[in-house]
Amino acid sequence: MRFRRILNDIEVGHRSVSTAWRPYFELQADPTAETFTVILKADRSRLIRSWRHTADCVQCGVHRTGELSLEDIRNGVTV
Repeated sequence: MRFRRILNDIEVGHRSVSTAWRPYFELQADPTAETFTVILKADRSRLIRSWRHTADCVQCGVHRTGELSLEDIRNGVTV
């Protein structure tokens, strides 16, 4: 029940920058789409909406999510 954000277009030493691990209250995933919502507080006053990238991602065109090792995930960096 923790998440971290990998910040777009921000790199240090050729590695992406991410936030610290933070708790969240609930995760809602749409089973018919690639979208999801991370509910940060029980009163639903803070949330993050996003999507999972796919080969034919409507949101970003040709960009695809790359594979990450477990070590990269622990460190919050992308390859």
